[in-house]
Amino acid sequence: MSESLLRAMERTEKANKARRKGFTPGVIYGEGMAEELCVKFEMKKLLRLLRNHREGAKVQVKIGEHIKQCIVKEVQRDPITGEVLHIDLQTVTDNDTVRVKIPVLFKGKNRLEEKKLLLQVFLPDVEVAGKVNLLPEFITVDVESKELGDKITVKDLKVNDEIKILNEEDEILAVVSIGKELDIAS
Repeated sequence: MSESLLRAMERTEKANKARRKGFTPGVIYGEGMAEELCVKFEMKKLLRLLRNHREGAKVQVKIGEHIKQCIVKEVQRDPITGEVLHIDLQTVTDNDTVRVKIPVLFKGKNRLEEKKLLLQVFLPDVEVAGKVNLLPEFITVDVESKELGDKITVKDLKVNDEIKILNEEDEILAVVSIGKELDIAS
């Protein structure tokens, strides 16, 4: 998993007041912390980080002179605007075992499209448990040679033996179906 550095400031004001000032409120919790720490992040910098990282991503958070290694546990968004309302971060060490969701990337979709086929994705990520230092940023599945009707299930995923996928093995991630062509001339 790649890491990014994010600066945080301790927050003493209420979450709504922090938002009005252009910050996104959050909390940091985990082992080695007596209690959760209320923080705030510069909204633009946090959004830039979240463009490339999602829940389960490993980030470094700098608070004052201290840097903490964290996992993004939850990002709360406004259901209408999509604005980030709050973020929860859990402190971790490389040897900690955590449960996170990891995205599944389907490689070779362009080859399916050349065959007039479409990949219908039903499950874009899976929940895994494993040591922080072994967790991948994403899991890749090659669908290039798949044919009409083929199903990609959880058991088709290949991960390090020390990482356990918590979803059921027969859970369907995606299915190859017929692509529809639009009649633009009409």
